[in-house]
Amino acid sequence: MTLGDMERLTYLTEFFELENYGIALWKEFGDDVKEPLEAMMKMLDEPEYIEDRWVDDEAKGEKWLLEFQEQALTEEYREWIRNYIDKKYEERGLPYPTGADFD
Repeated sequence: MTLGDMERLTYLTEFFELENYGIALWKEFGDDVKEPLEAMMKMLDEPEYIEDRWVDDEAKGEKWLLEFQEQALTEEYREWIRNYIDKKYEERGLPYPTGADFD
């Protein structure tokens, strides 16, 4: 598993409040991403990277949510995921992310 894949899956498990699944992912694949994660953390300690926005890019998370919804197996699942995302965004006072936001 790549660090990017782990980042995406961690974001999704946290968003959907699947804490135990997220922990299981890190137990299973944490060693796969240990070296690149440590290198990234070391780099982020450098003064020139402190203000980099790519580290915590909310648009990236929104894109992952939309991709997750689009890849659901049935329309019923896609609708459930959309409603869940909408509920979470409403709780945060944010509009539902749309694909147009990423063009």
